Formats: sequence, C-alpha cells, structure tokens
Amino acid sequence: MQNQTPIKTFESYSSSGLHMICDIKEIQNEKLLNSLEELKTILDHICQKQEYHILQKTEHQFHPQGCTILYLLSESHISIHTFPEKNYIALDIYTCRDYSDDTVYHEIYDFLVESLEAKREKPIIFRRNFC
Repeated sequence: MQNQTPIKTFESYSSSGLHMICDIKEIQNEKLLNSLEELKTILDHICQKQEYHILQKTEHQFHPQGCTILYLLSESHISIHTFPEKNYIALDIYTCRDYSDDTVYHEIYDFLVESLEAKREKPIIFRRNFC
C-alpha cells in the first residue's frame, strides 16, 4: 500500500488558509517569461522548500509569446501567467496551511522577485476565512 497524504479536516480552523496574489512587474530576466521549463524549476523549488504536494502540473505555451502554468496541490494551487510584451507575471498561490502569519508567503515572494530580477512591490496576501 502506498503512503497517502492524510486527509485534513478543518473543524478546528477559522480559516482555510492564506492566498497571495502578485503582480510582478519590470522583469529584467526576460528569457524566463517564455521558458516553461525554467519557470517550472522555480515553482518546483518553491514546492520542495515549502513541502507542498504536487498532484498535477499543466502548462500552455502561447505563440508568439507568453505562457501559463498551473500546479494543482493537495494544499490548493499555484498559477502563473506571463506577459512578455509587458515584462509582467501574474502569480497566485493559495494553500490551506495554517500559517500563524504571512512570513512564508513573503519569503516566496522575495525568492520570485530575485529569480525574475523584478521590481519589488508589496504582494497582496489575505486569509481565506470560513465565516
């Protein structure tokens, strides 16, 4: 029998987790904006470091430029949409982890900004509340 991720119940939780929405602008590492493989390497690093469980990956390369990547996680999802003509990435991470604060998401954001050589702004991070 394979090890399976235990089913998590949220009976004692007031929140279903944190959600981060990022507008990553003025990206200097322009080659990443069209590189599915390099972007997936960045996302894989995030998932490995945070111990997110990847259930499925899907991606699409647009022509002449741009791409979309979606990681379905047992914790929820990560999505990334690139707009090379604007040196811009829209990124969304939502997990059902019970983080005490948003420090982890700020670390993820810092890693993304450094990897993409982008302008540092403030990501939108909010708690998804049940009530």
